[in-house]
Amino acid sequence: MGNAYYSLGQYQRVIDCQQQSLEIHREIGDRNGEAASLGNLGLAYNSLGQYQRAIDFQQQSLEIRREIGDRNGEAASLGNLGLAYNSLGQYQRAIDFQQQSLEIRREIGDRNGEANSLGNLGNASYSLGQYQRTIDFFQQSLEICREIGDLSGEAISYFNLSQALAKTDEKREALQSFEKARALFEGMELLHMVEKCNEAIQALKKIF
Repeated sequence: MGNAYYSLGQYQRVIDCQQQSLEIHREIGDRNGEAASLGNLGLAYNSLGQYQRAIDFQQQSLEIRREIGDRNGEAASLGNLGLAYNSLGQYQRAIDFQQQSLEIRREIGDRNGEANSLGNLGNASYSLGQYQRTIDFFQQSLEICREIGDLSGEAISYFNLSQALAKTDEKREALQSFEKARALFEGMELLHMVEKCNEAIQALKKIF
């Protein structure tokens, strides 16, 4: 039920459902379920812009994940903490958490999670103005998305890569990357992203 409300953007109802779920998990001693509910509460508060509360819940979730040896859950909690700190503008802390998440993703062979961590590292590095590092992270994420057949991830990686390339002297490469992203978004009928690509392509073409 909580997931249904989340997809509808009804975050306060998500919180109500997850709070009830959390109480039940604690009552029956289900540590895995407790960690999941705490993580979901963190995501809901993050969506509401209440980042410090999100961090508090993700920290509690992380502690349990480590206690029970859930490496996949630990990586997720670390990544979610990174997202919350990124939203707070604390980009170096965000990078620290995403790096820890990335290490675990690689250790357990989670290629999709690895691509996500690399993408999040790229976003934080971009915010710090570290464009070459950003490009490196997005290129690695792109390669994995291609390898595992994640078209949505591939399109987003191309788009993010384009934005970073546009901040450097590699304007022509940025243009080509935006065009690749646009083609993929067109195939998925994500018209708002197609329009974003069109706007970026037009802006770049004025430079040449």
